[in-house]
Amino acid sequence: MPSDSLRLGLITGLLVPFLGFVIYATMYVTGIRPHLTFPYFVNDLFLGTRTYQSPVLSISLIANLPLFFWYDRKDMPLAMRGVIFASFIYAAIIVVLWFLAL
Repeated sequence: MPSDSLRLGLITGLLVPFLGFVIYATMYVTGIRPHLTFPYFVNDLFLGTRTYQSPVLSISLIANLPLFFWYDRKDMPLAMRGVIFASFIYAAIIVVLWFLAL
């Protein structure tokens, strides 16, 4: 496939967790804590509190799983490698944030 590239997987692997973040934040403010708003979740809970940054990013990273398996289904191994590489980049950021929260 001509669209199978490491760059495609890396870019989508870095962008899709933002979608996972929006989905998790929406679930959090509608189902878990319905009295909170989306801007409060983003600004105060995520950006304002170091304790929650690492866990929220970890949950957001789960959104890369369907992307990885979609590339697998489409037989795009280079794009799959890009998604894994992006996940490792996020993992390094999560570890750094986790140590900063201690």
